[in-house]
Amino acid sequence: MDQQALEHDQQHEEWLAAIASQLAPIFDNSREGVYVYLDDRHKICNDRLAKMWGYRSAAEWAATPDFLETFVAGQPDRVQVSTTYHKHVHRELTAYRLRYTVKRKDGRKIRVESQTVPFAYDGQLFAYAFVREVAERTTKS
Repeated sequence: MDQQALEHDQQHEEWLAAIASQLAPIFDNSREGVYVYLDDRHKICNDRLAKMWGYRSAAEWAATPDFLETFVAGQPDRVQVSTTYHKHVHRELTAYRLRYTVKRKDGRKIRVESQTVPFAYDGQLFAYAFVREVAERTTKS
């Protein structure tokens, strides 16, 4: 990594540390999983989300290299998560609710619902999400 890329990476880490400090009461006390996402290398979550998704800690969750490939189960959900994220966080700047299937670290799949809002920090757009596990509705034939 060249010097400019290292400085850029360090800036992102500083932003996340500041955001984590500011949001600590929410991360520590929310009944839901919470994460903040800038990009695949720069994301944070609370311990509740990490455990829901099968990780020992928030740090282990944050160290994963690719959000969609690691966490989202199946191509249809990956396309939906990516498309919806880019539409609302980077184009429309609007909140959204989305259901998708998470692939836990142990391989088990769970259905979740997230409520995500875009927010800016130091001129950079982040996604701020609250996530809960949901039961699938079954229909009678």
